Amino acid sequence: MIKVGIIGGAFAGTLHAEGWLNTGKAEIVAMSSQSETTRTNFTNTFGGKSYQDPTEMIANEALDVISLTLPNRFHHPLAIMALERGIHVVCEKPLSMNIKQAEEMIDAAKRNKRQLFYAEQIVFSARYKKVKELISQGAFGDLIHLSHRERHGGPHANWFFDPEISGGGVTLDMGIHGIGILQWLMRPNKVTHVFARINSIKPEYALDDHCLITLEFENGVLATVDASWAAPGGVDDVLEILGRGGYVRADLARGAALDVYSLSGVGYATEKVEIEKGWLKVSHEEARTWGWYAEIEHFASCILENKASEMSGVHGLEALQVAIAAYQSAATNARVAVKEVEEVSFPAELWLKKKA
Repeated sequence: MIKVGIIGGAFAGTLHAEGWLNTGKAEIVAMSSQSETTRTNFTNTFGGKSYQDPTEMIANEALDVISLTLPNRFHHPLAIMALERGIHVVCEKPLSMNIKQAEEMIDAAKRNKRQLFYAEQIVFSARYKKVKELISQGAFGDLIHLSHRERHGGPHANWFFDPEISGGGVTLDMGIHGIGILQWLMRPNKVTHVFARINSIKPEYALDDHCLITLEFENGVLATVDASWAAPGGVDDVLEILGRGGYVRADLARGAALDVYSLSGVGYATEKVEIEKGWLKVSHEEARTWGWYAEIEHFASCILENKASEMSGVHGLEALQVAIAAYQSAATNARVAVKEVEEVSFPAELWLKKKA
């Protein structure tokens, strides 16, 4: 059995724990959270020992792997500590706060012969994996344009709005999902240039809450990423592929939901929806539909079979580079070459300076 430690324990931490247990190949040995309520709720559900200090958990527990599901600023130091102790690391997006940190994490994994997994779960959703299969079959002919849209009304926790903790707003929180899946679909072709428009629409947000990013791939294909924290109606996630010989539209959020009408309400319809009466799109088996279970199953197999991952730290670095390029483009009103992005301490740094 793979011995797992979870650092976080709230929304993403719970999904990771469910995913590890769903494999039938892992047990939750320990978890860490700053919140006593989170620690109590998590251990009551999944068992294991709880720690307030994650470094104590890493130092004291005999772990095979940890899932990092806590604020972005802490990904780098905790990943390095775990990798140096011979523990595999699953890291939620974004991989780190800057390129230097990401490179250090990748180097630590190589040096210690452990895996650094990049947790971009939507590439493991069955619906989007079918799109990739169709592309590989040539179903759409020569590709022209790809697009990914993910929107909802705002994040789960207050730390997302603090640039020193999150590193950026919706571009880094949700736009990086679109960046990651488009890069995955276009492999081995890389993004060469980025042009972006990034806005702060809601006055209570210091960070960005709406963005539109254009990506240019080295084979000439164009792609767009559309992400928003300012959209009502619950979570929305759509992938579109246009080729000279065909087209596909895959709706991950609402296309997999039930059409429900209720006068009294349904209790829970879907993530981030504001009203749960009337006509609704009601989700079911969200963790499975969105790829969480398949993602963790893949990581477990990589650990047990000592094989390379489909989503590694290198892929996380590539997504981060594009996100930084998007902020730089929005700040300078210029098309930015990904290889020439400026060195920043956190992704939104240049954009925030311009905004100020």
